[in-house]
Amino acid sequence: MAEPSIAAQVVALTHLSVAELRERWLEVFGEPTTQRHKQYLVKRISCELQRRHFGDELSPEAKARLHELQEEFRTTPPTSWFKGAKHNRGAAPSPTTRKRPVRDSRSPKPGTTLTRDYKDRRIVVHVRGDREFEWNGEVYRSLSAVAKAVTGSHCSGVAFFGLSNRKEVEP
Repeated sequence: MAEPSIAAQVVALTHLSVAELRERWLEVFGEPTTQRHKQYLVKRISCELQRRHFGDELSPEAKARLHELQEEFRTTPPTSWFKGAKHNRGAAPSPTTRKRPVRDSRSPKPGTTLTRDYKDRRIVVHVRGDREFEWNGEVYRSLSAVAKAVTGSHCSGVAFFGLSNRKEVEP
């Protein structure tokens, strides 16, 4: 009786249990497997059966086409594949195109003087410009930096100077 076609053998593999596939693996590859994933076993055995039937080598035309496709993929990878891959991401914004953050509405306007009594000291901060605060002859980039310099620990500058619930700050 003639051996069944490769297609029939592959279809027959899909109907086998994992234990039967492991036995078939031993027949085909000559060594046992620890694999228990049914789809994997079917694919690997099918591939090996086809390789043996059709031969190891690709035709010269198939090899040439394979090399063309590999080169094409190396130079211009398809954009519809691998959506998160580097070649599908937009260019990162350059530092010059980033916008400055919107000014906090609680932040005092330039020219304002803030005062606060802290541990028997009077703290006087002059607001020189947007993100420029002067205290004790030094310029800081935020009220929180001033508050940290005064207290020695990090705290909210807006809360430290009592600006969070203010109605109006006198210039």
